[in-house]
Amino acid sequence: MTTEAEPSAASTTKSAPRIIRRKKKGGSTTTSSSSTSTSGNDIPPHIQNNTQLHHIISTTLPKDYDFEILKTIWRIENSNAQHVALQFPEGLTMYASTIGDILVKFAYRFQPAPSLQPSSEENKEPPSTRPKAIQSLSILGDVTYGACCIDDLSARALGCDLLVHYGHSCLVPLTCTVIPCLYVFVEIRVDVQHMVDCVHMTFLQEEKDRRQNKSQEGSDDGPARIIEACVMGTVQFRSAVIEAAQRLNSDADSSTSSSEGDEIKFQAVVPQAKPLSPGETLGCTAPSGLAQLDFQDALLSPRERRERKKQAAAAAAATGAVDTIPAGSADSIPRERVMLFLADGRFHLEAAMISNPSLRALRYDPYSKTLTEERYETVKMKRLRREAIMAVRKSLGISDPLKRGGGSVASSVQDGDDIANSVLQPQQQRSSSSRPPSSASRKTMGIILGTLGRQGNPAILSRLRSLLHSRGIQTIIVLLSEIFPKKLEMLSKPTLSGGSGVCAWVQVACPRLSIDWGHYFCVPVLSPFELYVAFGEVENAALWVAEEEKTDETADDLTGQYPMDFYTKSGGPWTNYYDSNTKRKVLSYGV
Repeated sequence: MTTEAEPSAASTTKSAPRIIRRKKKGGSTTTSSSSTSTSGNDIPPHIQNNTQLHHIISTTLPKDYDFEILKTIWRIENSNAQHVALQFPEGLTMYASTIGDILVKFAYRFQPAPSLQPSSEENKEPPSTRPKAIQSLSILGDVTYGACCIDDLSARALGCDLLVHYGHSCLVPLTCTVIPCLYVFVEIRVDVQHMVDCVHMTFLQEEKDRRQNKSQEGSDDGPARIIEACVMGTVQFRSAVIEAAQRLNSDADSSTSSSEGDEIKFQAVVPQAKPLSPGETLGCTAPSGLAQLDFQDALLSPRERRERKKQAAAAAAATGAVDTIPAGSADSIPRERVMLFLADGRFHLEAAMISNPSLRALRYDPYSKTLTEERYETVKMKRLRREAIMAVRKSLGISDPLKRGGGSVASSVQDGDDIANSVLQPQQQRSSSSRPPSSASRKTMGIILGTLGRQGNPAILSRLRSLLHSRGIQTIIVLLSEIFPKKLEMLSKPTLSGGSGVCAWVQVACPRLSIDWGHYFCVPVLSPFELYVAFGEVENAALWVAEEEKTDETADDLTGQYPMDFYTKSGGPWTNYYDSNTKRKVLSYGV
């Protein structure tokens, strides 16, 4: 399913509004599909109605996987691409050769004669100069972990003029790629009803056990419990996520009951970490604050939410009270808030569990058709990352007091600007107490820029280098496609000239590398966010609730938010969509 924009018509008074129309499964838009014009993104009839093409797709590719072959062929023809590159994640590589053969066989081959071919504003070349076939098709074989690994640079080196990236959402803006790129999400159709039935059966059994325990204790069973589900998943299952939430909400007015009479109600929302799709979760980016979410407000449609705000404002104006919106109706009905995740693995779910450590997490595997409860050692993770940060501070001789208060991390753009401005102050304006001692001034810290596709953002590298130079710390920049302990051990050793070597690293690649594997390296390897914490540039209570001398793991360690915001618009200067970081260019901040 793709979203297409209709070209706006010219107006003598004011510009016409931009109309967004969602395509139907058959490929036609809400407008009449009988028109022969192919302006914009409409797939022309020689592709849309090609029975041979539809037959090959249905017999060679899995029916539940939408590879958007028709759209891809039209994009190739519409852009006159002759050298095409395909990039797949590991799980879809098995279909690479088949898709490549289909594209080579059908692109350009069934175009109508030039005199009959409808005109397109994007394709103004004379018919005689238009390609008649794909001259070369390349399959990029390097490992692809996510959309951050889109390898337009390698595709350009191969002489390609179009790159098709499969299986991930558009994280790297198309304005930043060196050649035209097309993202194909590869939506997968799953048995949503079976997933919903599994959720119903699981909580009905829990409700039955709860009522039995209450009965044995001689206490009242109480009213039917309400399960507030935050439904999320990977981008391949985004349609199934929304459908699952809708089906769960269909039980909001009618209770789900078992044969023994146990009742339970469901309410479901699909949270969003913008600019990602609703419900979409990455390994480094997930919706946060779900435990504090006003669930009743989230259940409303945008129109209902606006009406609610108007009513609250009118009531406040009539009474002279402060304009506030009630945070849901208070009642005595027991409620349990959970995360319901649709994916075949844990990696993306772990990001949601890190962002929302107090919520229970259930994962439905659409292939094994099982619903399992997942847990994450949040306390252990925070302790390991706290120890790494303290080790870096000790190694560099940093004596600045750490900012440990507050539970939010750059919750607004203004907060992020304050952090960035404090880092970019000229070195001579800083107090002497903020500088490391003279022995630490000779310390060297390494900055790793990930080169696996577009994993590393040069703009973030510039900010980190400015932060380190402003504190009098030398830096060395290393480009690595993948980061291995043995390689960093060799790079961290003292030099032959008597240098002390690299005492710590900060990597601009994947934050999860530091979280999941940072404690296996010979020296600390921090994420960009953790470096800002180490220098006291950001307040974050998540890492400092438990004091360093404590050895017992308590529930207090679950308070505070460790941010998973690497690709959100609300993150700080360590994230990809913050301010000038979106341009992904090396900048000099004069430090």
